Amino acid sequence: MKKIVFAILASLIVLSVFTSCAAKSNQGYVSDARAAENGYDYEYPAEETGTDKNSDKKLIKRYSVTTETKEYDNTAAALNGAVSDFGGYFERFSESNARNNGERRLNATVRIPAAASDEFLSKLREISNVTSFEKNAEDVTGAYVDIEARLQTLEAEREGLLNMISSVDSASQYDFWYKLHETISEKEQDIAAYKAQLKNYDDLSSYSTFTIYMTEVKEYTEPEKEDYGVRVRNAFTESWERFAESFKDFTVSFIRAFPRLLTFAVVTCVIFVCVFFPIRAARKRRNKMLNK
Repeated sequence: MKKIVFAILASLIVLSVFTSCAAKSNQGYVSDARAAENGYDYEYPAEETGTDKNSDKKLIKRYSVTTETKEYDNTAAALNGAVSDFGGYFERFSESNARNNGERRLNATVRIPAAASDEFLSKLREISNVTSFEKNAEDVTGAYVDIEARLQTLEAEREGLLNMISSVDSASQYDFWYKLHETISEKEQDIAAYKAQLKNYDDLSSYSTFTIYMTEVKEYTEPEKEDYGVRVRNAFTESWERFAESFKDFTVSFIRAFPRLLTFAVVTCVIFVCVFFPIRAARKRRNKMLNK
């Protein structure tokens, strides 16, 4: 009888594992199918190539680049040519000479099409020695969508007011007509302001902003080496970050699998009760009969 119980339990465990794997496989298939239907890309993240996968998002990208060069005139000319080649323009440009050593400096704010931002950065690395680099992206998608919704509401309200004022006699109902006219003017001012905000967001998101600081030097700056303490601290921080991410993944996986685990536990308990207690009762009866 014990062999039968163990066989049943083993079968249940195998069935549970098979069901779990099948569910995960089906879940992945359904997700991929829905992704294909909705046009989403479920590929693993890749290196930036200048094309933003989240093209529906409004991202304002800003770059700050500090460079140095031994051939100032050639590098300045190459920078000007690169800006033109990538379809950008100079928003601000200034040059100065250092008082002590006479080395020239260039400060510029450049606007480059967002799709070509990473290629332009690579070009900067080719024509000069980049000593520091910083990039940040501001997501204004929520604000953009909110303004669009408000704009649609205002335009609908203005349309209703225009239909109303067309049916009002300005002579006999002058006060009412005048108030409607003022309200329409206010709506149009708000509409113009919101359209200006959307245009500003479109401009900021379609062109990335590069702030470039270039200095003429005789010798390039050697990169600083991290000392042992910094390397240990960075490794410790990185290990904890990875552990935190792994724990989050484990928690999510456990929550997803919890209904199946609970169902398996309940079914196992029911089978155990239905099989163990009758066997135990039958064993007791047999022992009583043998003792008699």
